[in-house]
Amino acid sequence: MGLRNTAERYGAVTQVLHWLIAAGFAGQFALAYYMTGLPNGPFKFEMYNLHKSIGVTLLALAVVRLAWRWANPVPALPPGRPRWEHAASRASHAGLYGLIFLQPLTGLAQVLFSQFPSVIWGVKLPRITHDETVADAFGATHSYIQWIVVALVAVHAAAALRHHIILKDDVLVRMLPHRGRRS
Repeated sequence: MGLRNTAERYGAVTQVLHWLIAAGFAGQFALAYYMTGLPNGPFKFEMYNLHKSIGVTLLALAVVRLAWRWANPVPALPPGRPRWEHAASRASHAGLYGLIFLQPLTGLAQVLFSQFPSVIWGVKLPRITHDETVADAFGATHSYIQWIVVALVAVHAAAALRHHIILKDDVLVRMLPHRGRRS
């Protein structure tokens, strides 16, 4: 398998970015659930900063992914699919791309207005100003977006499984590493 996408399948770079971001978002969701239940103290502070650090990393990966997508054509849906399916695919992918930017950006905006210091991979972030109302608004938005991400990822996964199980086409497997044939 090559690094770049082809007309038939996604290349290694697209696949790695896809699965890294997917795993990162799943891990962030689990970490957010875990850290919010912790008692206040240094460990909770460390977990929040880990969450922020991973979020900034995911934002950087999203930038790389979007740039890579612009430079690489994506495989078309199998021939004969109805127009609504093409439109739904485009809309869901656009939504997912938007969310992989919006989720970390709202979290970052929240911490820039928060009273709490933020350390991203050992670097202390400056605060724009302390405005708890603004921080809370971004925090609420960040929280609501997580559920939109979960819903859209569920639709995305269900569509991929529909293609694999019901339609029996290659839409799902072309995002998986390709194993060479054994002789």
